Amino acid sequence: MFVKAAEVQRMPMLDDWDALKTRRDEARQRRRVLENELRQVYGNGRKAWPAEREVELYHLEQAEALADADYEYRKADPRAAFDTAREIADSFPPRRGEHPAPIVITTTADEADLVVEVAACRSAKSFPTQSKPDRCYVLFTLGAGGQMDPKQFSKVPADYPIKKFGPRAWRIAGPTRDRPVFYFESYNGGGKEFGCTDAAAHAASSVVDRFIQDNYRVLTAH
Repeated sequence: MFVKAAEVQRMPMLDDWDALKTRRDEARQRRRVLENELRQVYGNGRKAWPAEREVELYHLEQAEALADADYEYRKADPRAAFDTAREIADSFPPRRGEHPAPIVITTTADEADLVVEVAACRSAKSFPTQSKPDRCYVLFTLGAGGQMDPKQFSKVPADYPIKKFGPRAWRIAGPTRDRPVFYFESYNGGGKEFGCTDAAAHAASSVVDRFIQDNYRVLTAH
């Protein structure tokens, strides 16, 4: 496993919060229009919708989630991403149970089976009067490293998982051909200023550990 912070390459849009908000709102509107159309034509039960239309809606949902993340992390601190990446690398739980291989942190992506990249971090206060933030979030990706065949990694279902990993982490978007990584967001749980960022980092490492456990056979199959 290799853990790193994303290289910051600012686009003009990232300096224009109104543009980010507009892109988020437009993505949300496109998703709502199609979803309402499908409900009117095929009913509320998504299982009854044609597969190709369900895939179309799925892609719009992913685009909306990523546009929303871009807006929410518009004030992200690159230094925080670096520190959080280090914290995630240090916080993986020891391997136990039916999966014998421990998570070994490598020094390069080429040496790793999986790569975790911290895209951004953000924080917020429950109340303006608080001296420090008590809500911390981490946006990160998980993809194949140099020691894993990308085709093998692609066998993990793109919609894994549908539900949240409990209340402290969730999938933002699944892999695509142009973006072959999973996007996740982790959260400290709120309400605690002390250890806010550390707790969010630990939640991120728990997500990765859970991902490996759930997909161990798929990732290691030959």
